[in-house]
Amino acid sequence: MNEASASMAWGKVSQVIGRKIATTLEGIEKEVTSRAYRASNELRNASLYVLRGERSGKRYKIPGTYRRQKDNVTGKMRNGVYYTASKADEPPAVRTGIFRLSWGTHVRVEKQDNVFRAVSAIESNVKVGKYLLGDLLEDGTKRMASRPYKQAIRDMAMPKIQALYKKQYKI
Repeated sequence: MNEASASMAWGKVSQVIGRKIATTLEGIEKEVTSRAYRASNELRNASLYVLRGERSGKRYKIPGTYRRQKDNVTGKMRNGVYYTASKADEPPAVRTGIFRLSWGTHVRVEKQDNVFRAVSAIESNVKVGKYLLGDLLEDGTKRMASRPYKQAIRDMAMPKIQALYKKQYKI
């Protein structure tokens, strides 16, 4: 084999290797994106779980509910529908369900050279005036103690998210 044909063969081999690397990186990027979406869904599922159930604060009548119905707690007939608010340092109580069901998933995958960074998040855009309701509940206000829920959501979702990312890539 002469020098020209050897050089040509190495050029073809390097092209084949380059294409293989490019397709492998594309496959990895798709898999990272898929796992990021699944991670954000785990966060959403955890939010639905943390933001449900009864709380142990005061009972209030829900405004605008005036029909007679049986009270689930006492068994007596009452005018209106009631809910139990949350105490300080409990996750927020569900009054209407709008906040609980308002969470949407967000995913961003960044690629720099051969390094991928996936960001999975959930977000609620429900506002009270000009403030996000989630921030008011998490941090509290001058007139209301905090109703922390964010760390409970993270703690519940993290084992499943870690298991997602520890799985072997099949490319």
